[in-house]
Amino acid sequence: MRKRLIAGNWKLNGDWSLCQQFIAAFAAEKPAKQQADVDVIVCPPAVYLARFAELIQSESSLLQLGAQDVSTEKQGAYTGEIAATMLSELAVGYGIAGHSERRHRFAETDQQVVNKMLNLFAANVTPIVCVGEPIEQREAGKAEDFIESQLIPVATALAEQGLNGRPMAIAYEPIWAVGTGKSATPEQAQSMHAYIRSVIARFIDTDELRVIYGGSVTPDNATALMAMPDIDGALIGGASLDPKQFVALANV
Repeated sequence: MRKRLIAGNWKLNGDWSLCQQFIAAFAAEKPAKQQADVDVIVCPPAVYLARFAELIQSESSLLQLGAQDVSTEKQGAYTGEIAATMLSELAVGYGIAGHSERRHRFAETDQQVVNKMLNLFAANVTPIVCVGEPIEQREAGKAEDFIESQLIPVATALAEQGLNGRPMAIAYEPIWAVGTGKSATPEQAQSMHAYIRSVIARFIDTDELRVIYGGSVTPDNATALMAMPDIDGALIGGASLDPKQFVALANV
């Protein structure tokens, strides 16, 4: 059975006080699930990563750190970029690549997403690679074709670079459900998660690949989603800004 992965993406939200509140909440609530059962990741804005890492270490928290983004480059004249090796030095264990907002708002290409993924692997930071279709593709019955087009470059790179078996996750985030309050039904999500696993399986073994769902996940709908056989966790946006909700999600 694959270990569950619950990741909170704060996006451009939060402050140092919220970081402290999260540590306090996990200490006070004493989540029923422990590290052997679930990986619980928080992805705050990058400026808080170093201090948050120190706080987690001092409190021996269940929480782990993730980065919301990473550079396609390793070093050089790239003002404002953050390299995967820099994240690794801060004890960041996970990094998101290809979030729908990065693809849409910043015109990230599939190849750039692959480059970010490979940089994370090289720095021993576990990638969380995002894929997801817009509403137009879903309504036209082309959602699977769209997702496959995003997955093939990823799967090809995994096979060519000999990364079979390396820990990673694919996050399925239907764009029409991100930040809208509208979530895919458990059945819709399960169908796409199974399809994602089948596409990747053409290239590498997927027994340990975690495929997680993102798109208006809350404590109210998480139990039904997590009950599906191919849904291994969640990438959570808005609900990850509430420490009590996030503790509840970690316990689903």
